[in-house]
Amino acid sequence: MSPAPGELTVAINDRTVGIDMAGGSSFVIPHGPLSLLDGPLERADPPRPEHLTNALAAVHDHLDDILIDTPAVADCTLVVATGGHALALARVEIGNETIPSNYRLHRAAADDLFRTLVAEPVAERLFNPCLTNEHVETIVGTCCVILAIMRRLELNDIEVSSTDQGVD
Repeated sequence: MSPAPGELTVAINDRTVGIDMAGGSSFVIPHGPLSLLDGPLERADPPRPEHLTNALAAVHDHLDDILIDTPAVADCTLVVATGGHALALARVEIGNETIPSNYRLHRAAADDLFRTLVAEPVAERLFNPCLTNEHVETIVGTCCVILAIMRRLELNDIEVSSTDQGVD
């Protein structure tokens, strides 16, 4: 499915983030949650502040490169995150397996969730409602991806697509 006019679709995959813009422009950030976990986050449990800074910066810097090449990316009025990692983050935020249609993750909520999750070792993170074993290690990387995009594009919120809820 291609983005509607004014929309940016952000597909959060294990090792990359695909960005599709209305009109056919596509970009790839070579840092998904799993590659951040293996790279800047160093699988530290819990990650140290410098790991988090480096992970956020890795995504931010690649997004900067995209914005230099295609400034119109910053003009998108709606950013939609897709994929199992985005759904996992939304599920933890709302504490429910089912994500409402057109669910928006607000920046303040994403920041709060980030602060909570990064302070917990994996063993404690498992107690968060709706956080599965599959995503317990990568959820911090997912937070880094989402927050770096929200911060760089100065977004108040990001929509999480509920159309692929059966996919993790």
